[in-house]
Amino acid sequence: MEVLTSLPNDCVDLVHTSPPYNIDRPYEMSSSDKSSGSAYLEFLRAAINQLKRVLRPGGSIFWQTGCTQESGSPLEIVPIDLLSYELFREEPGSLLLWDRIIWRYWGGHAFTRKFTNKHETILWFVKLGAEPVFEVDNVRERAKEYDKRNNFWGRNPGNVWEVDRVAFGSSEQTSHIAVFPEEISERIVWACSRPGSFVLDPFSGSGTVPKVAHGLGRDWLGIEISPVYAAESAVRIDYQQPNEADSFASELMKQIGFSGKKGVLPLGELHRKVCNWLETVPIRKLREAYQLDVDSVFELSNGRNLIKRDVWAKYDRILGDRRQITDPIRTVDSLLLNCYKLRQRFNGVSRYNSALRVVESLEKNLSPGSGQDYLRKVLGQEPSSFRIAGESIEFLSTSRNVFAGPDRPGGFDAENPKEGNESALEKQLTL
Repeated sequence: MEVLTSLPNDCVDLVHTSPPYNIDRPYEMSSSDKSSGSAYLEFLRAAINQLKRVLRPGGSIFWQTGCTQESGSPLEIVPIDLLSYELFREEPGSLLLWDRIIWRYWGGHAFTRKFTNKHETILWFVKLGAEPVFEVDNVRERAKEYDKRNNFWGRNPGNVWEVDRVAFGSSEQTSHIAVFPEEISERIVWACSRPGSFVLDPFSGSGTVPKVAHGLGRDWLGIEISPVYAAESAVRIDYQQPNEADSFASELMKQIGFSGKKGVLPLGELHRKVCNWLETVPIRKLREAYQLDVDSVFELSNGRNLIKRDVWAKYDRILGDRRQITDPIRTVDSLLLNCYKLRQRFNGVSRYNSALRVVESLEKNLSPGSGQDYLRKVLGQEPSSFRIAGESIEFLSTSRNVFAGPDRPGGFDAENPKEGNESALEKQLTL
């Protein structure tokens, strides 16, 4: 509340957040998550009133919740979306409910007295005064069938999102007990904001929303009262480049330069290895072939008779069939999947096109005379992975899992949250 009340009116473009559920969860070094029903309601009202105030006209709030329980009633559950709906509709600053999204997952805590939880609800509220941002083309998904009536770039993903919970040992795992998948936030940030937009998460936890916003070129603010989760957030964000082009350059240096292993290389050698790989990619030939395929669908080329399903099948096969190893864009797509989880949902045509754009960007950035400067900039943007010492580059960690333990370089010590992470934490807190 201290931070929220310090923000000016109408300054935030997008909020994606999940408040505490008031069910006595053991958050690390944080205040109690169990209050009376009336106190919890007033807590939500105070936070929501501030969110309504700081949101720009046309801005969006994605309010992700499950259920709480009334004090003294251990059997009855209260859906937080129902509890908070009227708070968003209250004056002053009443918001409009734009959509209601269901996040469906596979795991879940099993119960003996009721069915296992398999979903959460995300309410999408909009502030009146301008049209909300909704770039559906950024998040179109692969259709289940090659039906010629389908949109060429994919289908609208709908408002039921089937994404499994964060797996133990994955790159998204932290010590936070309620972390949600990056893919959920990616879809929201990609569709409902633009590069340079200001994204806010007032209950930031271990930093999923800030990490995603940072990786998609948005400005961001995360607010978190637990120093453990704040420190983990800093480390996670410092594994993430600020856009797809830089993310690919970073992954390429790790895989082509360092062969996926920790080590030290001169910057000049790293630059040489990346340039040598780039010289093997026939960029213009691949772009021309791709454009001919796309144009044939829209009847813009002469003498070609490809139809939608032929093109869909071709690029799905290139990116999905392990035997199709000759096209270097498959490598680009695979490395981008390490950084952006939602890509796996897109159809092959979209993924191939975006991967091509990233390689074209890399070629431009590695132009003679400026290539090493560009790589140095990228390396400096990812201090959880790289250390720069003059002309020497050290690759620190092969894992993005911040909860890997203090014995692993790049890991995180929950008992001593600043131990080994001071530069990342202090950098983020200073910013």
